[in-house]
Amino acid sequence: MTYIQITDSQMLAAFCQTPATILAVDTEFVRTRTFYAKPGLYQLHDGHQTALIDPLAVTDLSPLWRLLHDPARLCLLHAGGEDLELFQHQSGAQPARVHDTQLAASFLGLGTQLGFAALVEQILGVSLDKAHARTDWLARPLSADQLRYAADDVIYLYPLYQQLWQRLELRGLTGWFEQECEWAVKRRGISTEPELAYLDVKNAWLLKPQALGILQRLCQWRLAEARRRDLALNFVVKEAHLFEVANGAPRSLSDLNRLGLEPMEIKRHGDTLLALVQEALASPDSWPEPVRRLVDYPGYKAELKRIRTIVEQAGADAGLPAELIASKRLIHQYLSWKWRLEESEQLTPALLQGWRGELLKDRL
Repeated sequence: MTYIQITDSQMLAAFCQTPATILAVDTEFVRTRTFYAKPGLYQLHDGHQTALIDPLAVTDLSPLWRLLHDPARLCLLHAGGEDLELFQHQSGAQPARVHDTQLAASFLGLGTQLGFAALVEQILGVSLDKAHARTDWLARPLSADQLRYAADDVIYLYPLYQQLWQRLELRGLTGWFEQECEWAVKRRGISTEPELAYLDVKNAWLLKPQALGILQRLCQWRLAEARRRDLALNFVVKEAHLFEVANGAPRSLSDLNRLGLEPMEIKRHGDTLLALVQEALASPDSWPEPVRRLVDYPGYKAELKRIRTIVEQAGADAGLPAELIASKRLIHQYLSWKWRLEESEQLTPALLQGWRGELLKDRL
């Protein structure tokens, strides 16, 4: 099957007139030092034609965004989390409707993290060439082999989805699958609250309230700086160095040097870091409570074992893998709701919502 390369706005507008209601979609991007992914190629297949859209050449991508945002269209992705983040940043919104073939494979018991090439080989009997997986997609020109590799990702996604969907229908799982796809899209649209960014720092639980107050301000500033400069968080200031600053409460640039910060971090951000430390020290009323790990709660191990047993039984009864129903992250979310949030009605955990709630609510 051939493909067309779209390198100008007129070609894109023409392709986006497709009447197709199902679109296989993929992206190729680069994300090394940047906070946001840099798109190198957008691939679409509408069941008849395959388009490789060059975002470095096309000046007006609005026809593409209108196509993907159209609720009459269904976008097919495979393990589409990073693709969704890219669409959100580049277009300001997610695709209106998404079905993810990796999730479909999970519901069918084929594996919860199965890669695209492995799934295509298992379902379609086609062995895809993955030699260009680490291509620099921002380099130009792209070779014929690179373009073919990119095209295959959507050409085979289309028939792969059709077969998986038929299997989901036979097992009566389409409703639950669609709920999971909607939830996955919604989850990718939620960004970290700046004032809570400190909770993602490794070993934050070791810090006392004063140090946590400093760390909270440092992490909030670093996240804003990373977004403003489009720079990966650790290329602003390393996480480990923020921890040392929070714990050490430095008062001078020489203190920052003794804490092990890199010279460029001190040169560029030293004064800002010191000012944030002083702001936190001057506001003890705003210091967070100590971070209490779930593993430190009495009965954690017994409760974790109890929930896993319930999940395994529910999975066996429904013919679904336990790891799809409740990952460790979702179990921790449930325990946090139960112990820290005192079963708040405003923040119901995922294990008690939707299809998971149907399986687990009465058992838990």
